[in-house]
Amino acid sequence: MNLRYLLPIIIFFLSGLEAQASIDPPGKFSFGVLGGTLGYGGEFGYRNSDNSHWQFRLGYTHIGYKKPFNIEINDDTKAHFKPLVRMNLAQLKADYHPSLRSSFRITGGIAYQIKPSYSVLGNSSTGLIIDDINIKPEDLGQVELRLNWWKVTPHLGIGVGRAVPRKRVGGGFELGCYYLGSPKIDFWTDGLLDATTIPDQIPKIEHNMRNYSFLPYLLVSLRVRLGD
Repeated sequence: MNLRYLLPIIIFFLSGLEAQASIDPPGKFSFGVLGGTLGYGGEFGYRNSDNSHWQFRLGYTHIGYKKPFNIEINDDTKAHFKPLVRMNLAQLKADYHPSLRSSFRITGGIAYQIKPSYSVLGNSSTGLIIDDINIKPEDLGQVELRLNWWKVTPHLGIGVGRAVPRKRVGGGFELGCYYLGSPKIDFWTDGLLDATTIPDQIPKIEHNMRNYSFLPYLLVSLRVRLGD
């Protein structure tokens, strides 16, 4: 074939490849797994384009603890405690990358706590035996303490890694803090414990705990770009 006919065909072919690349950019979505002080979970990532400083994430993490434990008050008296701690966070995050050449990011967003629980139930199978005092378990009663924080919680943080990695697989970590608001206390008791002054002290305890409003966190992630 004559070169003067081949050259326009090559130019047309290359321009077609360039147009196709602009129509079908690298994948805009990713999926990743998370682990850290908030427990474990998963996360979807989204970016509008390679040239945008902003990327977005939607994820979920879970952490819980419910192992009972005993405290020995003396040789004859043991207290039994049954905790139920559960934090389920549905998270929406926006990442800002000051430099497109760096994966460093500033993160902000909100989370919603799904069916949270921060409570402990206490009783005694031995009752209370101290010197000449002997109170049976059924007379002593039981006590339940429950803490309540905001369900919608904002957060700020910094990290390294993109919501949608430039390569097929990417990793990252994030360090930040949630603001949970001041905790409110629900206190319930029966038996002889109901006659104590503990319920009257709840407002004072809440006041002393008003600064327990921040939850620092550290998360590491591994992501896979989708849609290539």
